Amino acid sequence: MSMSRHSHTLLLAAVAALGAGIVLLHGATYGAGLHWDSVNYIGVARSLLAGEGWVQFDGNPYARWAPLYPALLAAPGLIGFDPHAAASPLNALLFGLTALVVGHWLRQRIASRLLALWGCLAVALELFLVKGVASWAFSEPAFILLVTLALFAMDQYLRDGKRAALVWAALFMALACLTRYAGFPLVIPLLLILLLQPGMRLLEKVKHSAVFALILIISNGLWLWYNMQRTGMLFGNKKSRHLTLPEFLDMFFPDPSQKYKAALAVAMLLALVIVIGFVFARTSRQPASWRRWSSFYLCCGFILAYFGNMIFSSMRLMVELTDPRYWTPIYTPLLFALVFLLDRFLIWLRTRKRRTVRLPMIAGSVRLETAVLGILFFIWLGSAVELNRQAVIRANEHPNNKKQFASSYWVDNDAIHFMREAQVEVPILSNDAAGVYIHTDPVSVLTMPYELEYLKRKVESSAPDGSYLVWFDPVWAPNRLLGYGTPELETMSGLELVARLDGGLIFQINRDQVNAAGA
Repeated sequence: MSMSRHSHTLLLAAVAALGAGIVLLHGATYGAGLHWDSVNYIGVARSLLAGEGWVQFDGNPYARWAPLYPALLAAPGLIGFDPHAAASPLNALLFGLTALVVGHWLRQRIASRLLALWGCLAVALELFLVKGVASWAFSEPAFILLVTLALFAMDQYLRDGKRAALVWAALFMALACLTRYAGFPLVIPLLLILLLQPGMRLLEKVKHSAVFALILIISNGLWLWYNMQRTGMLFGNKKSRHLTLPEFLDMFFPDPSQKYKAALAVAMLLALVIVIGFVFARTSRQPASWRRWSSFYLCCGFILAYFGNMIFSSMRLMVELTDPRYWTPIYTPLLFALVFLLDRFLIWLRTRKRRTVRLPMIAGSVRLETAVLGILFFIWLGSAVELNRQAVIRANEHPNNKKQFASSYWVDNDAIHFMREAQVEVPILSNDAAGVYIHTDPVSVLTMPYELEYLKRKVESSAPDGSYLVWFDPVWAPNRLLGYGTPELETMSGLELVARLDGGLIFQINRDQVNAAGA
């Protein structure tokens, strides 16, 4: 595909703007989707704007998650934007920049500009990313952009040896860690690649690795120290129990019919390891050749480290492995690695057998592989645009949705309808706070304690009279941690059943009932 460098840059910018526009269209009517995490991010952003510091919407210190995304949501508030209203435009900007960086990076590292354009479009139009992450008030879009920038800057350093690029890589990676704690394990492959690069003295490699690590330690150490001062723990988490192997497998394979997908993912991962090993064996003793493949090594190292982190997190912190949201950070490096390999394969094919085909209505000759790629490109482009068009329509034509009330996942729940129609202005206890998040300021949403005894104490002592307790059906709010359920709540003193609905139970806390039971 022949075009000038300037024209190609403008085309990449147009594609990135298209991706950002799709995200804005998703949230045009109701804003960014809301979830438990979203509620927390927005609540912290509002606390920052109110001068209350890093405080969650439930009044607890914000330490469990990293601080950058709430700060980004709060920034537009300085000129009058509410954090929830700012979430969709912010994600659109982050998403568009990610597509632009990927396209620019591919243009520098591969020979085919058509493939570079394809990679940029794959980020901008891929429904998996748009629907799963960018249209919600999640921190993943910021994390994905920062990680992509860190990999790009690190690749610049490995190619050119410029120390400024190494500093930028460290700064972007530090910001990624301040966006999601999942960034910390991903530093390991970057350090290993710094130490493995050929053509440099060991002392020099150690020195550069130390500089990289020092920037991360200083920038993230301040936040972790702040956490220690407030919660006594680095990440503000109580110690979680380890899952047993059967529990882990049940989480990994919640649906027996999906086991083949997991098997396919493992097979693809093993194939990736084999490819990495083969390429590394051929290039590790040739500095020039190794540098040409540095982009591939960086992306693959990131993918393997992230996969290992997900396995560890699922067993340690009970993260749902099957939620596509948690896998989105590997999308851009995986896409880059696959496009990079395809480009290398086309170069190899071209050197083995040069063959062109003259097509009617086209001046000159077009290589056969380029023609095939072009046809596939336009087929894929049409299908991607159509899928996004349908998704945007669904996002903005939901008959029951209400702006800033709850994510679309909860809209059809009759317990949500009940609370909306009641126009409550009292505190709410819920087994999933995201389900009853209400935008009105007087309402506070509190998570129910994990143990029944703690809940009894809360109802008897600290929960205000007249407060609601919403118990969502497990179909709507699956929670393995709560040590009680519907039978215990229905017989518990102090709870008056207001409504029995398909999606859950609505109780009201009755202080007189508690006192009568005590008498």
